[in-house]
Amino acid sequence: MPAPKKIDYDRIEAGWRAGLLSPHQLAAKYTEETGQKVSHAAIIKHFRKEGIARDLSQKIKDRASTMVTEAMVTGKVITKPSKPDSEIIEAGSVQLANVSLSQRKDIARMRGIADKLMAELELQADAQTVQALSQLGELMANPDDKGVDRLNDLYRKVISLPERTKTAKTLAETLRIAIDMERQAFGMDSKTQEQADAQRGARIAVEFVSPPARSGDAG
Repeated sequence: MPAPKKIDYDRIEAGWRAGLLSPHQLAAKYTEETGQKVSHAAIIKHFRKEGIARDLSQKIKDRASTMVTEAMVTGKVITKPSKPDSEIIEAGSVQLANVSLSQRKDIARMRGIADKLMAELELQADAQTVQALSQLGELMANPDDKGVDRLNDLYRKVISLPERTKTAKTLAETLRIAIDMERQAFGMDSKTQEQADAQRGARIAVEFVSPPARSGDAG
């Protein structure tokens, strides 16, 4: 009878160290990917024996925060780890930092668009502009033989106070969202968003990092 195949704990290590999946989930994931069964108890026993700790989320967040700060100062987008630190921390931090930098650029673009729209709305709300638009509507009037002018009616609706008010409300909501996103991106709010970012970075690390080779134990 052939000897039982050893469990590839190196394959499980990144997920264990990231600390996001439970031992049960790690066991199920390994079984699904390899077709080889391993118990959660065997996983716990192995990594405790090896002295490998769980939960690198905080270290990933701290490292990513440093990378973002450096990139904002130097203007350079991070493409790879700069120091040979722990592979899991570095990989998760690089990915998370680049995501954060990209989000900040997108938020800045969104804020710029909102500012332009606000300036346009402010111009439209000016008394002289409103009067000019009204006069233009009178010049454009071209009713049919029944006195109906659908195009002019549509134009009047577009420049009307209720329509401008509706636009202002939509713009205010857009600005609120942009400001909320800015506060989160620059760490001005609670720790909730930071914790979520750290978890995302750890998940990325699980997908992209292969830990160093280590002899396996049977599950």
